[in-house]
Amino acid sequence: MKFNLFWRKSVDRSKRFLLREKQAVNTIGKTALHASLVKNAEELTERLGGSSDFAACHLTCLDRSVSLFFLRSLADSDRLNRQVITPLQQRAGLLPTAQASHLTGDKEERDLLLLIQESIVSASDIHRVEDWQTAIEQILHGKALLLVDGETAGLAVGVKKENGRNIEQPETEISVIGPKESFVEALNTNIGLVRQRLRDPYLRVESVMVGRRTKQETAVLYLTDVANPRIVEEVRRRLSCIETDSLIGQMQLQEYLEDDSFSLFPQLRPTERPDVVCSYLIEGNVAVMVEGASYALLLPITFFQLLDTVDDYYTSWQYATLIRFVRMIALFLSITTPGLYLSLVAYNPELIPTRLLISMDAARVKVAFPIFMEIFIMELIIEIIREAGVKLPKPVGQAVSIVGGIVIGQAAVDANLVSPVTLVIVALTAISSFTAPVYYLGITYRILRFFLLVCSSFLGTYGFILGLLLIHAHVARLVSFGVPYLAPLSPLRMRDWTDMLVRIPMKKLQTRPTFLRTRKKKKAEDSPMIQRDRRNR
Repeated sequence: MKFNLFWRKSVDRSKRFLLREKQAVNTIGKTALHASLVKNAEELTERLGGSSDFAACHLTCLDRSVSLFFLRSLADSDRLNRQVITPLQQRAGLLPTAQASHLTGDKEERDLLLLIQESIVSASDIHRVEDWQTAIEQILHGKALLLVDGETAGLAVGVKKENGRNIEQPETEISVIGPKESFVEALNTNIGLVRQRLRDPYLRVESVMVGRRTKQETAVLYLTDVANPRIVEEVRRRLSCIETDSLIGQMQLQEYLEDDSFSLFPQLRPTERPDVVCSYLIEGNVAVMVEGASYALLLPITFFQLLDTVDDYYTSWQYATLIRFVRMIALFLSITTPGLYLSLVAYNPELIPTRLLISMDAARVKVAFPIFMEIFIMELIIEIIREAGVKLPKPVGQAVSIVGGIVIGQAAVDANLVSPVTLVIVALTAISSFTAPVYYLGITYRILRFFLLVCSSFLGTYGFILGLLLIHAHVARLVSFGVPYLAPLSPLRMRDWTDMLVRIPMKKLQTRPTFLRTRKKKKAEDSPMIQRDRRNR
């Protein structure tokens, strides 16, 4: 019932957004091209001639004046000369008699452009354009616009310069055993990496232009026979409702697609690994990629899916289950340890064992600051060192992080600014936060750590428990494209627990998550366990 209510509200909102989108006036009207080549050249020069990289090349082909318009910064000059200019120059004379005889009447325009497209220009990416808006957009995407005198249409030839880095190892999702490939900033290359691993004819790639000025190409990937059509339609709706001049990167797109942009918890999962995208597509999720971003966005997502790593499926199920529990404990400690330590020491010391309490008090005798200022100062120093390590070059940043942490920590203890126990608590929380599989989830835990610290400083243990309840209440109300954020724990679905807290053997992982409501429920058939034939003993 809650799921259907969500979709009804989403559809009502989309109708209002789409109505406003249709009424928006574009900066370049969809007016037809002129029949005169001179007027077309003047129009293009007026719109793009102020740019120093705008270029035009005037030729003669088939005894007709032909002009090419392109941006030198985006077009590949070698491809342009080899595939377009040279073939046109070789056909500068009249058409042969057999071909010229049928270029008469109303079919002359169509057949002439068709002849250039099929027989002269040797480019695979070529199509007709008939209005100014499409023509300008194609030039801005790195294509060359070919116009013929007397024609009211033109040809957009793909000669874009491919400037991109090579495929390298992942930086944030490192795998010990898995593949060592990551996405790059080229959208076609990223789609190719997915298709190399997922050779399925049902894999669909839909392209959407986002951003009125940047015109960022965005791709939506899903399996038609698996993905929930409601989720796919909702992704299309949200992309079409984005009204902004620019879409620079993946994080901006994530904020537009999330259900609750003010929440600290990520409701989409960014990943830089093609194998992770393929595994989620097979499960029934949808992937969104944007030109210029080296990450893909996976949706819908749940909180427990954010705790999975790629190595969980490249190792044995026993070890993967153990590491999952260790990871969950570490992330829980990274949030709760400073606040719990503060509440026990400052408000409820009777809950601490006597011997431990005596040693902690003896260590804090010479410390001048209260316990809250101790923890807050050390947490602030840790954040500064971490930020400095990220911004500096990689070899220098690692040295600064390690040496800075050791030197500053030891100096703070020797100067009686903090106690050794506080230093251990802060170091434990900092190390535990690095176990977050998703980078943005680690940032969330770092912010929530300060929230619980403030709650504990005001109300002690009661404030600590109240802060945990507020966090849980907030997480419980979150949804990701209609899927509850805490599924399959809330609502409870025991069938999906086989790949949540534990990972059972792959032979038993036969069904897809029920909370996705996929078209096909099973991804594998029942297969008997392989056993040794005892009769041959």
